[in-house]
Amino acid sequence: MKRISKFLYYGSLLAPVVILTAGLAVPTTVSAIATTSNYAATAESPICTNLSADATKVTTAITTLTGKLTTARQQQDQTLAANRAKEDTAITANRQKWDTQRQTNFTKLEAKATTNDQKTAVTTYEAAITAAVSTRRAAYDSARSTYRAGVDSDIASQRAQIDSDVNTLTDSVNTAVSTAQASCASDSSVAGGPAIRATFVASLKSARQTFQSDRKNDTQIASEVKQLAQARDTAFKSADSAFSSATTAAQTALKTAFGSQASTIE
Repeated sequence: MKRISKFLYYGSLLAPVVILTAGLAVPTTVSAIATTSNYAATAESPICTNLSADATKVTTAITTLTGKLTTARQQQDQTLAANRAKEDTAITANRQKWDTQRQTNFTKLEAKATTNDQKTAVTTYEAAITAAVSTRRAAYDSARSTYRAGVDSDIASQRAQIDSDVNTLTDSVNTAVSTAQASCASDSSVAGGPAIRATFVASLKSARQTFQSDRKNDTQIASEVKQLAQARDTAFKSADSAFSSATTAAQTALKTAFGSQASTIE
């Protein structure tokens, strides 16, 4: 039987990674705040006056990122579910087609059996072929289920790590803001501004760099899914090999039973 085409939806699986890559604009925004003229170390640059508004820009950007991430995940789940459903439907249709064809062949073969030995051989052959088909299908289904479970596990792990990294980013930004606010509450004078600014900028830069560094591992899921696919395909090939051996043995036994009439059943 013709093997149903398998799939590797790397684009779908990596959708949240794309969002997060684009989401680096959030730390970039943080960096921008760190370099804007509002924070220039001059008498006219009141960091404490602008801190609240600028902090809001950063936290809003992070909130927007998480919203886009949620949407990307929903779309990813929908696409993955639709692709799997499509594949399952194709597999079912293909199996039904071959079940019908196989039964037609069995009926023709039964008509050619004229002696008791030949009839017994046909019955044995049909049972062997049916068993071989069932065994191969079970192996395929098991390999496919293992593959899908592995993909789901990889996606879940990636999402958990991303959520953790976003939370770390958020906490770092909040801490930087809180520290700056406390410093401003203690000394909001022009003289104290440069020190507050330097600490705030350094904290935001560190948060951005940490987030960017953590994001470099996002594309690892592609190689993990590839490995799962290779394991699945290896299982498919093993099932095909076993099926071929079983059907060859069954055909040989059938031809032996038909003896000189073997050519009539080829």
